[in-house]
Amino acid sequence: MAASLVKTRPGTDLHMGVLLRDALAFQGIGVRVDKPWRSLPSEFLVAEREGHTRVWIHAASWNGATHYDIPRAELMAVAAVITDEVSTRFVYDGFSDENARPVAQAEAMAAAVARHFGLPVREYPDPFAD
Repeated sequence: MAASLVKTRPGTDLHMGVLLRDALAFQGIGVRVDKPWRSLPSEFLVAEREGHTRVWIHAASWNGATHYDIPRAELMAVAAVITDEVSTRFVYDGFSDENARPVAQAEAMAAAVARHFGLPVREYPDPFAD
């Protein structure tokens, strides 16, 4: 039998965009991709719910890139922010997590966004449960 070098997973599975979208969808939150200013090279995921301030979501890379879909291996932090007439502030601040893990950050961010929108936070299944 010959060895195969065919990839078993699509390359996008190794990026944050899939994790962020899946975590938000698990919490019942839909998102769209937006680039708020033409001069800004980054795209963000935007979550909206009537009666609440929209949430801008991105991931930050160790190499300085800021985009919602950076490679998982480069993850420094996930952030979700709101801007209103009062200020710009975090809904989720992954920068304070010294041990940034892609899945944990995506799930924590999605739970924080659900709380911001007043939605019940769904518990993620324990992958080690019997």
